[in-house]
Amino acid sequence: MIGSFKQLDAKRRKLEAGKPGINLDHPVLKSPLLPYLGSLLSGVLLALGFPGFGNATLMFVALVPLMFAVHSASVKRAAGLSLLSGFVFFMMSLWWLINLTGRVEGAGLKVSAVLGFAVLALYCALYFVPFGIAVALGSRKWVGNVLWKNIRFMFAVSLVWVGSEYLRGIAFTGFPWNPLGVSQYANATLIQVAEWGGVSIVSACIVFMNAGAFITFRQYTHGTRAKMYKPHFELMIGIMPVALSVAQGMNVLMNRQPRHETVTVALVQPNIEQQAKWDSALEPDIKKRLSELTATASRLGEVDLIIWPETALPQTVNLSAANQDQLSFAAGDGIPLLIGANSFRDGSYFNSSIFFNGKGHYAGHYDKQHLVPFGEYVPFPGLMRKFTPIEIDFGRGESSTVIPLKGKASFSPLICFEDTVAPLSRRAVLAGARWLVNQTNDGWFDPSAQSEQHLAHAVFRCVENRVPMARCTNTGVSGIIDAFGVVGRQLKPMSEGFTAGLLYPRQINQEKTFYTRKGNVVGKAGLVGGIGVLVILRGGIRIKRRKKTAE
Repeated sequence: MIGSFKQLDAKRRKLEAGKPGINLDHPVLKSPLLPYLGSLLSGVLLALGFPGFGNATLMFVALVPLMFAVHSASVKRAAGLSLLSGFVFFMMSLWWLINLTGRVEGAGLKVSAVLGFAVLALYCALYFVPFGIAVALGSRKWVGNVLWKNIRFMFAVSLVWVGSEYLRGIAFTGFPWNPLGVSQYANATLIQVAEWGGVSIVSACIVFMNAGAFITFRQYTHGTRAKMYKPHFELMIGIMPVALSVAQGMNVLMNRQPRHETVTVALVQPNIEQQAKWDSALEPDIKKRLSELTATASRLGEVDLIIWPETALPQTVNLSAANQDQLSFAAGDGIPLLIGANSFRDGSYFNSSIFFNGKGHYAGHYDKQHLVPFGEYVPFPGLMRKFTPIEIDFGRGESSTVIPLKGKASFSPLICFEDTVAPLSRRAVLAGARWLVNQTNDGWFDPSAQSEQHLAHAVFRCVENRVPMARCTNTGVSGIIDAFGVVGRQLKPMSEGFTAGLLYPRQINQEKTFYTRKGNVVGKAGLVGGIGVLVILRGGIRIKRRKKTAE
């Protein structure tokens, strides 16, 4: 009799495993290290999907190991495993921050740079925690053999992830670097849907497909369906948003309307070492390099605007008459010039974009709005300033600036990482900008993957608002991005030179995109819906426990 019971139990376990021969009591499957390995693996796979590694296809299954790691864990354990996965991801994808140690002097500041990198990675990893908790609670309450419950789980965890990404982009001034959707920047067909939901909707598609794959794989190990090895509806449904996005993107790209109005820009990439900018003895050499590149670009003819990168000039610009004469060489042939420089005004320093018309006269400027903590200002200065090389805080710009270009479409500048902050581009387009300029200095981190990651974010600003962008950088990547996110006319990183090309501004009567008109509705819905999901799941689990206790 005992032998018969053992045989029946063995058969039951084989059915639960979904495949005859899988032993759920195998030491490997019951190893306490397995969840940690799953958490680590997801962190690595996610990082491998971003520029620097460039395996973007991995993103569609990268979260599956983490979901397996937490699906049967307690809330506390799920939070810890998710935090670990996020920490690994951000340490790998943001590794270029370690280059800051070569830009500061003194052992104390170098140690501060390393600790700051680790703290930032840990902070960003916190936004993985709600997703892990949602997977753990949702797996217990919804995931199983009921199709509609599984689909509800897929939508729920996607909302939580997108809401967490959105919150990371706005909390404490925001750090919106490397949301999942950015990994797909080179997939022009997939990302066209961003004109409706921004980068958030692309992230949602990725997480939704991961959730469908997780449920399908889970059926092989924990399911009880008879036809286990036939394709599951959850996997098909998980693929659908990606497939529909690609189909919509192909339709958009194949039916692009011709644009006849053009602007010709020349982008100067001086490739100046960051340390050289601080050496006053090298100031004449820097000016000479900028002058020669600008003069060569101006001889091309038909150039409407020459652009220098962020803080191209080593000295602070005060917009005095003497300084206008000094800069007139660059616009002496009647070509307007947009320079990046620090400016001093009304007792404050600003990181500015300064426009000189074709006669070499000052004609407008833009001050950076989104300042970098510990780079342009120090939070809690009484406590933190001694750990940074920043002696003064920069002033903050109040609004976007639309700069008219004589005979051509008006534009708005964005400085440094402002092209990663989606609301700034949207505000500029709403204010009347028909194309964008990003001036940046990635010399702080180059050579590294940071340049391409930075470019990847800029691609989404163009698709979201259907405007082109000219990116002019110190060390790379300089280039022109069209309104559909296709990058062209780019200079290689860590190279000196210039490039010139056409861009096609947004038409005056062109209807603004849904994203431009309404903002990141998907991200906001994810934040509100994600909070609701966690409340419902947590509350539901507690009610079940109370009922069991009462019984």
